[in-house]
Amino acid sequence: MILDHVILGLVPYTAFVAQGVGLLLRYTRYCFFALTGFVLTYQYRNRDLHAPTFWRKRYKLIGLPFLVWSLFYWLKRHYDNGGVTGIFGSAHDIELAVKSFAYDLITGHAAYHLYFMSVSMQIYLVFPAVLWVIKRTWGYHRYLLVLSGAIQAWFMYQMVRGAPTALFESGFFGVIWRYLPVTILPYQFFIFGGCLAAYHFEAFTTFMKRWRWFIVGAGLATIITTLVYYAGKANIARNIPDPAAGNEEIFRATNVFMFHNVFALLSIIFILYVLGTIWQQRRTPGSIPDTILRKGSDRSYGIYLAHVFVLSEVMSSSRDWTVSSGWKIFYTYVITIILTVALVETLRRSPVSLITTGREREDWRRQRPIESGLVGAGGVVFGVALRVWGNTSIGSAIAAIGALLLVSALVVAYHQLSETRAQRAADIQAGLDAPTPSQVDEMDDPVTDAPVDTDAEAEPAHHHQDRPDLLK
Repeated sequence: MILDHVILGLVPYTAFVAQGVGLLLRYTRYCFFALTGFVLTYQYRNRDLHAPTFWRKRYKLIGLPFLVWSLFYWLKRHYDNGGVTGIFGSAHDIELAVKSFAYDLITGHAAYHLYFMSVSMQIYLVFPAVLWVIKRTWGYHRYLLVLSGAIQAWFMYQMVRGAPTALFESGFFGVIWRYLPVTILPYQFFIFGGCLAAYHFEAFTTFMKRWRWFIVGAGLATIITTLVYYAGKANIARNIPDPAAGNEEIFRATNVFMFHNVFALLSIIFILYVLGTIWQQRRTPGSIPDTILRKGSDRSYGIYLAHVFVLSEVMSSSRDWTVSSGWKIFYTYVITIILTVALVETLRRSPVSLITTGREREDWRRQRPIESGLVGAGGVVFGVALRVWGNTSIGSAIAAIGALLLVSALVVAYHQLSETRAQRAADIQAGLDAPTPSQVDEMDDPVTDAPVDTDAEAEPAHHHQDRPDLLK
């Protein structure tokens, strides 16, 4: 997803190869929502779910970071457009500011990627009801999936062609239609499909393993066919005299809501699932790849929330670099990844970890404040030097991350120095004795990355016996 944002931010629609790559990268949108439905259903398919407790925990983990980052991006946008002092100029200005922020919070428009969080909260809202329906419609799931697919096709057909009737041009339905991409409606098929795949996990996984190479082959053929179609559209766009019309042709060809693109994006999701089953069979717990994936899962929500800030700082400089588009995309992507990971690692060690990453802070008793302080001080010095002599905002980002790490290290050092020697020794031993987290038998919430297998809101229920046929 980050690479797609890099491509969209750096190259024009006439960069046909880059836009073709970007088209395939947009599988992440549907994959994310399908994975959300899959993981939640997998955890609760054999358990009772207490909806109020479920909502309270989920909205705490996702809502607080969403609120904090929405406020951050909202303030940053005002700062970039002339400053934030005008927000508090008068009572009228404050009223407008509150309305503006409320609008961005409801629609997820504080930054272009935050609508994912808005849709995720809608998923959490309806999930108890969806699970209730799934558990009480055994034998009809395939028909419900077909119905959901038909509704999805109708939405996608209409979304790229305008409101279907005058009913959707004004009033309540007009508002819904105007903001349809930030609602659950145009993603309901993928969410529901993920739910059913998890509910029939044994049958679904058996099917995917048995037919894995056919699925991979058919998926690759579908992807190639989609790219050939895209190439034809790109060739047409290249020969259109009006640049605006040519851009519109490419925009439509790469639009994630164009129905013909769905098959390629679904193919990528299925291929990744097949690869996941192979990885699960061959993975070695505690190995370097396993540790990297586990760490990446733990940080992924924070990385998603923070990367747009880092990317904007990097692109403000990289747009002016005199290198080819390919190298510009590569350098921007790599620097963005490195700095975003550094920022999230810093946040995870700070007192604001929960409200910025959705995860509790790394245990301060196991942190090494001296090392963190040295790294933070080095980041400040390097970032300031890069800003002054390189005249790049990348330096400002590095300095800010370093300063945050330095402050966090000082807070940790204060806590550790406040302990007695015996308490400190006991804390160190407790850290050494703590078992290494394993994800063999648990799944992480794809939004918050927190394991949901042991949620207090779920109580054991009678296990259903999955039938050998698929999605019955």
